[in-house]
Amino acid sequence: MMSFGLYGTAFYMIVGFLFFFAVAKTLLPAARNLEIVRVVEVFVVFTTIAIVSFDISNRPFDIEGDTAVYINFYNDMRMGLDNPFQTFEPGFLAIVKLFCFLQLDYSSFFYFITFVFLWSYFALIKSVLGRGSSWSLFVFGMVLFYPFFFSLTANIIRQGFAMCFINLALISSVRSNWRQGGVFTLVAALFHKSSIVYFPFFVFRNLVLGVRVSSVVALWLVVSLASYFKLFSLLVVWIFDYLSGYGLVINYSNVDNIAYVTGFRWDFWLFSSLSVFFLVAIKMLGEMNKREAYIFYVCAFLSCLHIAMFDVAYNDRFGIYAWIFYPIELAYVMRAITANILRGSRRRVIEDRTNLYKGV
Repeated sequence: MMSFGLYGTAFYMIVGFLFFFAVAKTLLPAARNLEIVRVVEVFVVFTTIAIVSFDISNRPFDIEGDTAVYINFYNDMRMGLDNPFQTFEPGFLAIVKLFCFLQLDYSSFFYFITFVFLWSYFALIKSVLGRGSSWSLFVFGMVLFYPFFFSLTANIIRQGFAMCFINLALISSVRSNWRQGGVFTLVAALFHKSSIVYFPFFVFRNLVLGVRVSSVVALWLVVSLASYFKLFSLLVVWIFDYLSGYGLVINYSNVDNIAYVTGFRWDFWLFSSLSVFFLVAIKMLGEMNKREAYIFYVCAFLSCLHIAMFDVAYNDRFGIYAWIFYPIELAYVMRAITANILRGSRRRVIEDRTNLYKGV
């Protein structure tokens, strides 16, 4: 589905300059022309987001995925026809009605979703990696080519818009504004109800922060084995039936009439397991800053949830809640490795000088 053909020449030119600027910022002394560097960074990121949003908002009607469905839905709503999708969340319907009231076409709607998603994601990158970190630009450039960014903005659009608020919630967690983060997760659920899976991480934040990494690994092993032997299959069906009894419509429980592969899949299992490996890595590297590393805990637990839901149709839409943050986690781990190597090099230099002094 996701083709680089969605992007035009202007995108590749500005992204090339973005990476060039990221390298220049890395080599530039930290204290030199700091304000100018920040202004240029904001301009480059803004221009990049504007071009990316334009390219994606003008994607072909017949691109594989749900684009055609959302375009037809938007046009029906704009002409005043009845909503054909009664399961769509009220927040999503409200934002569509607002754009229809303003007499904007569907491409403007797609542009808006892509734009706010990328801005919120870039703000999250800066919060986790630091405002002055050069890594943030490299991560942002990586996200633009990341398949799951395409998924959220060119296919599963409601979930993509909900993720804007999830990004704001995670930014709040980095700043220790837990109550504000919880509110953002509730707002996100108005645009895609599955986003409510983030809410417990803000309600039970102290419990999550108190969990040892070894306990997370143990949970991952148990869940993986249970999923492999299909112990979750009946449980998932029972949960969906139970929720349906309370009037909550679940779209992912019917696997009989769809061409979708369910059940344990090694590729899905391995990819979801990366978040657990990242968590173990930062623990071993001694970089367990609780506020910054909280996103690692969130992704690890959500990956376990995805592994447990392998027998559910479209389970990758739950996995994407963890997968979308892999670029940030990978950069954080790489930076930690680099920092450990540099500290080791400095330590050896000091030891060599000390031994030389003692020898003299």
